[in-house]
Amino acid sequence: MKKSTVSVALAFTMLLSAPAVLLQPAATVMAADASGTTASISNVLKNQQSDGGWRKDYTESSGEWAKSTIDNKATYSEIRRLASEYKKTKDSKYSAAAIKGINFLINMQYANGGFPQVYQSSGYHKHITYNDNAMINVLILLDEVANKKGDFSFIDSSLASKSKQAVDKGVDCILNTQVTVSGKLTAWGQQHDSSTLKPAGARIYEVPSLTAQESVNIVKFLKTRTSNSKIAASIKGAEDWFKAVQITGIRVEKKSGDVVVISDPSVKTPIWARFYEIGSNKPIFVGRDGIVKYKLSDIEKERRTGYAWYGNWPAK
Repeated sequence: MKKSTVSVALAFTMLLSAPAVLLQPAATVMAADASGTTASISNVLKNQQSDGGWRKDYTESSGEWAKSTIDNKATYSEIRRLASEYKKTKDSKYSAAAIKGINFLINMQYANGGFPQVYQSSGYHKHITYNDNAMINVLILLDEVANKKGDFSFIDSSLASKSKQAVDKGVDCILNTQVTVSGKLTAWGQQHDSSTLKPAGARIYEVPSLTAQESVNIVKFLKTRTSNSKIAASIKGAEDWFKAVQITGIRVEKKSGDVVVISDPSVKTPIWARFYEIGSNKPIFVGRDGIVKYKLSDIEKERRTGYAWYGNWPAK
């Protein structure tokens, strides 16, 4: 899974009024975007799977990653590219493939409205996946399809209606997975169990927790919905949580190939940790031993520099 913020395909209003803070970039090695973001349009057509989706890496031929997925921008990127190509060429092979992909996303959705990372998969891949904004980016695309916006003007009314229903179910899932602590709505996890809806772990250093990064784009998406009492309460609960867990008085810098946290009381601009412990709201950091630590310096260098542990996401 890619550990950089995935661009959300809508213009959103500012979430919080706090100014952004510039962090020194970590010496991270990021996962590449899915093959479909850069492949030729002919290869996009060639690599569409029988279920209508796409693999993250077109060279994968076995295992979980040989299945259709929405990880690292897969599937919804191909659909967008095909719709754009149809608009330019009016060649029906592109619209047909895009429609097949849209139907795949609708079929991929759980009855509770969530989307797994990988279709018909196992382990953490089957969790409802907000990580890297996967589910939110799918809902944004389906919302455009439902309203026949942009390159999706060719969509018929039946598929538009199905897409709207999928978006509505997705919003219900978002509201139902928001974590409540001591009677207060807070934020969301990177992944949620598809049955219990509780935050779930993924890779060994991704434990059940609340995430500041992905929760930001969930709130931004909710702000594009027609408001009601549940949506308004959800947004307020999350924004109150962002304010409660913001961190001041530190600088996060790259030094000698490492990432260090430096105490500096003069720093008033807030930043946020990627993960917070549910209940205590303490920032948490986890290495490849899977043990929760409360200081970035307590995990191994490879993990300190290989993951976005701090950011200014709510201030953007």
